Amino acid sequence: MNRTTLRQVTGPISFMLIVLVCWFVAGMVADRMVQQELDAALRAQRQISASIVDNMAEVIASDLAMSRAIPATMAQMDVVQRALVQSQNYAANGEAAEPALRAALLNDGRMSKVNNFLHGAQGFSGLDQIWLVNANGICVASSNSSNNPNAAERSCVGADMRTRGYMTNALLGAFSEAYGVGRTSGEPGIFIAAPVYADGLLVGVVVAKVGIARLRHWVAHAGTFVADDNGVIIMAHDSELEGYAVPNSRVTQMSPAERKLIYRREAFPEIQIRVDTQVRERAPWVPAAIAGQLFGMTEQTVPALYQARTGLNSGLSAHLVDPLAAWPELLRNHRRDHLLVFLTLAGTVALAWVITVSYVRERRHHRATRDLAEQLQSANTLLSAEARHDALTGALSRRYFLDLLRHEIDRAHACDEPLCMAIADLDHFKQINDRFGHATGDRALEHFVDTCRAELRGGDAIGRLGGEEFGLLLPATDLAGGRDVVERLRLRLKATPSPKLPPSVGLSVSIGITELSPDDLPERIMSRADTALYAAKTGGRDRTEALPPDDTAPPARTVANVW
Repeated sequence: MNRTTLRQVTGPISFMLIVLVCWFVAGMVADRMVQQELDAALRAQRQISASIVDNMAEVIASDLAMSRAIPATMAQMDVVQRALVQSQNYAANGEAAEPALRAALLNDGRMSKVNNFLHGAQGFSGLDQIWLVNANGICVASSNSSNNPNAAERSCVGADMRTRGYMTNALLGAFSEAYGVGRTSGEPGIFIAAPVYADGLLVGVVVAKVGIARLRHWVAHAGTFVADDNGVIIMAHDSELEGYAVPNSRVTQMSPAERKLIYRREAFPEIQIRVDTQVRERAPWVPAAIAGQLFGMTEQTVPALYQARTGLNSGLSAHLVDPLAAWPELLRNHRRDHLLVFLTLAGTVALAWVITVSYVRERRHHRATRDLAEQLQSANTLLSAEARHDALTGALSRRYFLDLLRHEIDRAHACDEPLCMAIADLDHFKQINDRFGHATGDRALEHFVDTCRAELRGGDAIGRLGGEEFGLLLPATDLAGGRDVVERLRLRLKATPSPKLPPSVGLSVSIGITELSPDDLPERIMSRADTALYAAKTGGRDRTEALPPDDTAPPARTVANVW
């Protein structure tokens, strides 16, 4: 084979080899680029998803805590205890006897008054139903039996409630809570049962139902759903998922009779939430470790992040299946990057080298610019927060509090409204720092601010003036009302220890309060409040002293240390 022939043979082979090398290198570069974008997208969306499901769990816990308080409170009321004591002679005698038992209870004048009471309590509390069940398990009164006789016939009055799952523990004297479907109404809800005691004896149970329709705000975000302790999805943003069972749930092990008893249905198809094994098939550039963090559901083409929060003190669990929003764009970017890099490399080796060097430099510059921008944004956010709030306690900063004081004084003068200003100082704070350490002192300051937030109104303000000294602003409040407010605050701080502090730490506070006069300036009202505080300190601490706006007594100490 001569040289010409060899050149004719090796030429196309070399060209094909260069094309293959360029394509292979272009694929590696495109993989690296899109992996960085994927990492950034996952970090951002994971934070958002965690925040969504955490907020969802907090809302569920808060709503249920409020709902639990109503039957628990009613269980302490005399009218409920008397009604259950008087109805102890009503007992179950088979299903055939229920109509007669219902008629007897509806004709019992004492129970009619209780029905009316429960009806009023239902309207006031926003609950769907409230029942009283005696110690024999018989529903003796219901909130829907007070006015409408037809509705009363559809109520649970006279029914044997012992077979309800939420009644088992309650009739044994324990608080219980469970999801279920009403046997009469067919409407799902959360059933809360609180035992009732009279003279130390269990006399019955107060049962309240919160309908699921009232709790739809739990699943306001797309992809969210709530499951009960048996793993049944009781509420979902996509209503088609309701009635499904989460994987490996307890409901799959229950008998059909048990399912029918609780849920009024027997079939619970299992929702498929599993690691998306097709991710690397569609996108081989995804690292295996990341692919193991992406989940898929039935008929879902986009991989998703899965977040779940259990242990909400109610048997419920909050879930979020959040499709990766950037996934379609990542796929497009990978194809685009692969083609562009290949075309760049395929020009000439020299040009490819120049372009590669420029590309690497540009990417480095882009990352550095993005990092600098993120650092600048974080610094600006931190500075803004520090300028307005105290970093330790979350109270208003000294500077912002003083600006707010000037604004409130101007507003009070313009609107001819009263305004109270108080200065609070934790007693013996130095001794706490010296004996238990500054970390304990910091917790004490935080506990004081938390107590102020719990006691004060939304329009009131608290600011840290320095050390253990805090300023309180009470708009639209005269001196008598302001003194009552800060006195309640003082008593609440003393009566409510913080679990974060050692038991031997006894917190108390001295407070001086005054009211704005028509010609007051910020310096003068601060001076009077400081004088009142000094009087509280010298009077023995752990007390409140009020100084009227027309008091002309000179300040007992200089104001320079607080202004």
